[in-house]
Amino acid sequence: MTALEQLAKLLREYTGDGSLRVERGSVIATDLGLDSYDFASLLGDVEERFGVEISDRAVMELLTVGDVADYIETHRHA
Repeated sequence: MTALEQLAKLLREYTGDGSLRVERGSVIATDLGLDSYDFASLLGDVEERFGVEISDRAVMELLTVGDVADYIETHRHA
């Protein structure tokens, strides 16, 4: 399973909406309806689940589901 697929699954679990449409270009704040608190909590879960560390600077650049998936792919610990 790709990082994108795993992230989509996590987002569906996180929101409690199993039918949530999650696409690479989905904007996390507007398309998925996560506010800044929810997004911060989600990123904490992403760090734990995927074994990545997300700096405060990187957080500002993670706008879409694809951005987060790409970050996971390039920063995942082997």
